Amino acid sequence: MNTYLYQVKYREYEEDLCALETKSLFGFALKAKVFFSERLVNPSISPYIKNRLQIIYKFSKLEDIVEQIQKDGLLAEDFFVKYVTLSKHDPYRKEGKGISKKVGYVITGFPSFTDPMIVFGVTHYQGYWYFGVLEENNPAWREHNKKPYTYSSSIDMNVAKALLNIGTEGDISKRIVDPCCGIGTVLLEGHFAGYDICGWEINEKVADSARANLAHFEYPANVTTGDMTEIKDHYDVSIVDLPYGNFTLTTKANQRKILGHARRISKRVVVVSSVDIAEELAFHALRILEHCSLVKRSNKQFVRHVWVCESEA
Repeated sequence: MNTYLYQVKYREYEEDLCALETKSLFGFALKAKVFFSERLVNPSISPYIKNRLQIIYKFSKLEDIVEQIQKDGLLAEDFFVKYVTLSKHDPYRKEGKGISKKVGYVITGFPSFTDPMIVFGVTHYQGYWYFGVLEENNPAWREHNKKPYTYSSSIDMNVAKALLNIGTEGDISKRIVDPCCGIGTVLLEGHFAGYDICGWEINEKVADSARANLAHFEYPANVTTGDMTEIKDHYDVSIVDLPYGNFTLTTKANQRKILGHARRISKRVVVVSSVDIAEELAFHALRILEHCSLVKRSNKQFVRHVWVCESEA
């Protein structure tokens, strides 16, 4: 019960970001869209983890799964069994409903097809059959797309969710600050995932919009209107989307100020930038741990860089 099978799904232009998030959460490089890990991660904190199967049985034949369920007298109430298709090349994907019924018939208890309390998953992967408890990504976070206030230069939700996991390595006990939080995209995803997170925003109107967005989803509206130079607390992680022209000056001096104070208020800094800032990071003694590039969904010519840094001091 301590081994999990994970499935990830991403769009082509997000592959590098997904790989970086996976490495941060699980500690190894992403080599396939299906992998095993002993680490328990909630799929819903990630934009890319589609589901997680907590493995109970592994056999080379489906009949052995059925037999073992009967032998163990597996009991469950309000359960549902779902066949998990792991790839379009799965030879059993068209038989999924029949396989689910075959397995479900031997579980003692009453099934629920509309509101199950527990979902079991059964799947075939690389010559073996797996059965266990299935946890799927909760799509409720996609409702954040309906936030009252937005602007085109905001990072999208997928990026925001990934940045949080990259910055904290999935440790939701870490304290996070977004010192240039804009309308609160990172804050929304942070609260949804259960992170301890707050934001600062120098532009009063934008800060008000961020608070309104958070309140709309009944999250704590913990956004301070003010310059990040005023931040006194120290955090585990700073997540900084460097501004590039909408509401804040984009001079090199301003970027240096932001990076310098991000380093001051946290040892680990995750920076999103539209240009190469390796030189600026070195100037502030921020050691680059990881780096990847991604394109903006609506404009594939616009590249953003993600830098994961740690203070050398």
